[in-house]
Amino acid sequence: MLVNGYWHRYGQHYRAIAKLSGPIMVAQLGTIVTGFADTMMVGHYNTPSLAAGSLVTTVFNLVILLSLGFSYGITPLVGALASQGDNRKVGTMMRHVAAANVVFGLVLMLASGAFYFALGHLGQPVEIMPLVRPYYIIIWLSMIPVILTHIFRQSCDAVGDTQLGMWIFTAGNVLNIVGNYMLIFGKWGAPELGLAGAGWSTLAARCFMAVAYVAAMLLTSRYKAYHEGIAQSRTSWHDIARVTRTSLPVALQMGLETGIFTFAMILVGWMGTKSMAAYQILLQVGTLGFMIYYAFGAGMAIKIAHYTGLGDKAAVSDAAHAGYRLTLAFTLLACVIFITTGRWIVAFFTADRAVIAIAVSMLVPLSLYQLGDATQVTYANALRGTGQVMSMLRVAVVAYLLIGLPVIPALAFLAGLGLAGVYYGFFVALLTAGILFCREFYRHLL
Repeated sequence: MLVNGYWHRYGQHYRAIAKLSGPIMVAQLGTIVTGFADTMMVGHYNTPSLAAGSLVTTVFNLVILLSLGFSYGITPLVGALASQGDNRKVGTMMRHVAAANVVFGLVLMLASGAFYFALGHLGQPVEIMPLVRPYYIIIWLSMIPVILTHIFRQSCDAVGDTQLGMWIFTAGNVLNIVGNYMLIFGKWGAPELGLAGAGWSTLAARCFMAVAYVAAMLLTSRYKAYHEGIAQSRTSWHDIARVTRTSLPVALQMGLETGIFTFAMILVGWMGTKSMAAYQILLQVGTLGFMIYYAFGAGMAIKIAHYTGLGDKAAVSDAAHAGYRLTLAFTLLACVIFITTGRWIVAFFTADRAVIAIAVSMLVPLSLYQLGDATQVTYANALRGTGQVMSMLRVAVVAYLLIGLPVIPALAFLAGLGLAGVYYGFFVALLTAGILFCREFYRHLL
């Protein structure tokens, strides 16, 4: 009877979140496969390329997550209007959020371009810098289609169309893998470009995905309902500022979170090239867990945005409850996979025994921090869905800056835990964020 009552209350939310999250997860798993392929191919090319790629990837993960976080502001704004069925207002809002995201994207491009000149002053291994610089420029150029893709994807997801992203990301990821094989190793008549080849392949795949989204939104019947609002509305700085008030706190929260990983990458660079290579492999392995619970968090945020638009607080609470349990179940499954099969997974990325030994020794700390990350992803998305985003920034400052920033180097160097200390520091910072996000969500809900 208790089970039947529980399922009667939450079953619809499990089904709805799973339906929205499934396509997102397929697209994200495709991204994981691409990340695995990138790291594996570069790792088998040589260890310095793997270390150089790790540094550049970590820097641009910050840029990507800032852009993605800003685009997350689209979900509560467009999602709430979509639940009310006013297509013209949805189209108008799509125009406003696109303009705001383009302005923010230009700021990110300028800042990341300027950071290029600081690369030689980060205390990283000297032997990888000739590989880092050209790869950095190529990945910097690829940020233009990435920013555009984020705008289109979040707009589509907010109206409940998560399947489009699944197909576009799957096709783009396949293109990237094929391009990597050709350009890293010089196959099928292509030049052997090593790490730079991986960069050119990534740029081509990201351009394809942006163009595919533009074509889908212009040519498919589903989005013609929004064309009137997009074409006939006017965009002003006032509109951009209004969107920014919702989007910027989310971007800064994700930027601060990603910033501790970028900061950690610099610390790991002080431990040597082998540790950098192992850290890059662990980032890819950890992404397996992150992308799964990110998908559930994104699906949950869409449903919460719709319920918020309808003013149904009970459904908002129940959706968050269901989303967290789905997320936690799959996170535990991912942790079991890491611990039981991690040695074989790591061996796919490199033949360097020293790098393999370091990475394998980190599988338990890696699994531990996944639990903290799953909690903060769930309740950060719950807050995002309700539009209550200012509190996210306050939590991020406390959890990531005031706690994470000092704890990570303290555990790594002062406590003598090395790379393990970095992961224990991640766990402390992310779990703190998750607990505080949860408290803020229910405080605003009540």
